[in-house]
Amino acid sequence: MSEGPWYAERRARWKPERVRLLLVAESAPDDGGDLANRRFFYDDALTGKDGLFREVIRALYDNPSLVSGPNAKTPWLEKLRADGVFLIDLATVPVNEFSTADRQAALARSISQTVSLAGDLAPDGIVLIKQNVFDLLHRPIRAAGLPLLHDAMIPFPGSGQQKRFRERFVIALNRLEAAPIRAAFPDVR
Repeated sequence: MSEGPWYAERRARWKPERVRLLLVAESAPDDGGDLANRRFFYDDALTGKDGLFREVIRALYDNPSLVSGPNAKTPWLEKLRADGVFLIDLATVPVNEFSTADRQAALARSISQTVSLAGDLAPDGIVLIKQNVFDLLHRPIRAAGLPLLHDAMIPFPGSGQQKRFRERFVIALNRLEAAPIRAAFPDVR
């Protein structure tokens, strides 16, 4: 199954020429049929529900102030693209409203496609975000010889996990050995 055009167009718009840091999350959030309130990491509008985007920016760029609004993400998306940061999702369709069994099945069906895409992108480093994404992908990513930057899961930055996300994300970034990407994030400690 392929990603819907609304998501695919936005993701393609912000894809870097060279992917240096690849983030893999679970899926885009389900909009519940409310297209006017659809949200996505690569949508230009910044809302209070964009926790993953906010925490990635805070971790990479020394905790800047982020203001919600239309096109508020645009300068940050430009910076991510320029710095070679790209996010893909394990599932090509939103799975957050699926039952646990259906969610796991949808994610499991996407493993080989995601590993193949990660290989094609040839990043300097990969970060897997969320427990189930880590559980499903860390072995296949390593078996494919891809540069996974962490040995333990990095939580999704919601439900009080924001600080833990940033701490583990920064530890993973510190494992990058490629000087060009480390230079892009001098504020990461």
